[in-house]
Amino acid sequence: MSTQLMPYGALTVFTKQWRCFIGLFLAVVLGGGAYLLFAEEKYESVAQLVITFGDRSTPEVDRSPATEMTPSDRREIVLSHAAILQSHDLARAAIEAFGLQTVYPDIVESPPSRGTPMDKAITTFLDSLSVEVGQQDNIITLSFRHPDKRLAPKLVQKLIDLYVSRQTEIYHNPHQDFLSTEVRQAGDRLAAAQTALEQFKSRWRITDYDKEVEDLLGQRGDLDTDLHTAKANLAQAQHRQAELQTLMRKVPEKLPESASSEKYRALDDARSRLADLRTKQSQMLATYTPDSPALSSLKAGIATAEAEVAARTAELNHRSTSVPNTVYQTLQTDYMRTAAEADSNSQPVRVLGEQIAAIDQRLGELRKNRGSFNDLMREHQIAEETYRALSLQFADARVKGNLNDQRISPAVVLSAPTEPYKAVRPRKLITLLSCVFGGALLAAGVALLREAFDDRFSTAEQVAFLLDLPVLASLERRTHRIPPEILALGGTSE
Repeated sequence: MSTQLMPYGALTVFTKQWRCFIGLFLAVVLGGGAYLLFAEEKYESVAQLVITFGDRSTPEVDRSPATEMTPSDRREIVLSHAAILQSHDLARAAIEAFGLQTVYPDIVESPPSRGTPMDKAITTFLDSLSVEVGQQDNIITLSFRHPDKRLAPKLVQKLIDLYVSRQTEIYHNPHQDFLSTEVRQAGDRLAAAQTALEQFKSRWRITDYDKEVEDLLGQRGDLDTDLHTAKANLAQAQHRQAELQTLMRKVPEKLPESASSEKYRALDDARSRLADLRTKQSQMLATYTPDSPALSSLKAGIATAEAEVAARTAELNHRSTSVPNTVYQTLQTDYMRTAAEADSNSQPVRVLGEQIAAIDQRLGELRKNRGSFNDLMREHQIAEETYRALSLQFADARVKGNLNDQRISPAVVLSAPTEPYKAVRPRKLITLLSCVFGGALLAAGVALLREAFDDRFSTAEQVAFLLDLPVLASLERRTHRIPPEILALGGTSE
């Protein structure tokens, strides 16, 4: 019956259910005491590891700038190391190192019905192992509980040793034999590529392809400029030569020698008579007819005078001497100088033309073999880069192999396993306090639950309170009565 509306209900419930309350309370307390008395004591050994990164970790052969790791990357690495510590294989190896009989003799004495004793031992070992990772650091806290306080730190130390060996195998497996074979093959390929490239260069006389093409193009540009200049000079000289040749044709090579008046008097007299006759003929044509005897006689005289002039002139030419023409000689000198200049200018044109033709032929050869040269250079570059990369990896693998042999790893023991001096399980004070408070709460709860399901009137106060009727008599043993005014809430009191 509910007692929530009853004054002093809790006291009434306790009075009615005291046996149940005390029984449950004592049972819980005695059960906790029995657990503390018979429970197996376990001792805890604690160690700490720190995971190093970057230049504080294992040395690297490749000196290229390393990528800076983010906090999340570091966190993942630390968690992966913690997972290695909690691996099934490490637990088995640690147990096998000391022997199952030594680590868990009770499992050997009472093997499980399902599975093997080793499986049970591994499960117990992992349940007793605690691996914690800090939220803001790279420290791993390792704790292990075991009944033997001397064996607990030894198991922790063995687990750490196995962990160091295991993580070096996982993270730094060098594969030296494989890399050695790859480096040797890459070296042979590089040597073949180098030989092919040298033979090609020797065949086509190539030292530096791009530099040679650049130099040849520069030389060709300079030679082309010189050739145009030489051709212009040659054309100018040839044009001057042609002009001088034309002038030489117009200017007489020799001039007649100047004669005295005595030497040419007969010729002058003949010419004077001829001139007089022609003048007289002109005058007579105005008076006489062309066929008149006088005019015919005059014409015969003119013919005779012309013949005499011609005879005198021929005779004078045979007898006269000529002198060189200085103008002609000057022109001839200039012509010879211009001809020599033209001949001298023709030589550079020929030589420059031959040089340009040779350069064009060389450029043609280089252009023709450009593809083959690029292929050989590309093959040599790839082979060289491959050989360098593999060589660095092989050197790095050798270093890491030596690190593995020396058991050097990024994980460093920050705190060695502690020697426990007292048991950490069971916790006596906490267990006793928990039993006392837990037993009291459980007993009170059960008592209230029983009272809630009890529908009987067990006291006069319940009858008066719930039925609102006065109680005439009550047959019960009470050491203490509630004041009578509480009984009559709606009626009259006795």
